[in-house]
Amino acid sequence: MPRTIALIRGVGGPTAMKMPLLREVLASAGLGEVVTLQVAGNVVLDDGGRSPDEIAGTIRDAVRAAFGHDLAVIVRSHAELADSRGRNPFADASEGRWVQTVFLDAAPGLALKVPDGIPEEAVLDGREVFVRYPEGIGGSKLQAGWFEKRLGVTGTARNANTIAKLIALSA
Repeated sequence: MPRTIALIRGVGGPTAMKMPLLREVLASAGLGEVVTLQVAGNVVLDDGGRSPDEIAGTIRDAVRAAFGHDLAVIVRSHAELADSRGRNPFADASEGRWVQTVFLDAAPGLALKVPDGIPEEAVLDGREVFVRYPEGIGGSKLQAGWFEKRLGVTGTARNANTIAKLIALSA
């Protein structure tokens, strides 16, 4: 049975969490067998019949109680994550770490306008923004926060390599 993926926004630095403890905390919150990928807030879990909003709220509350961090959580089903990968116009780029998807908590009611004169390409499609960084991500202004401000929604970004691993883990 496919599992659910939760993407916790902003994990790292002052909001770093030990992944074994995070898995324990989330399992104790009733989210079944919890698997984490990397140390960046990528969680694969059992939805237990809960809605995405209920899962996001449960994780946010559990993280706040256990770690003291109030971090946004974006939830996608295995099918939704796989579908987003299929819709990504940059999915076949040779450098997967330089292709990101910004997962949004809601479909924005605004159009996306990328500034002229920059090398990055971005496409808004529903609750995802697909971004290609031909010169690398580090120096780009088009980070998840840039999209959040312009679109008026909350989002968190994952690169194509991480998404592929999450799809495999949640199958």
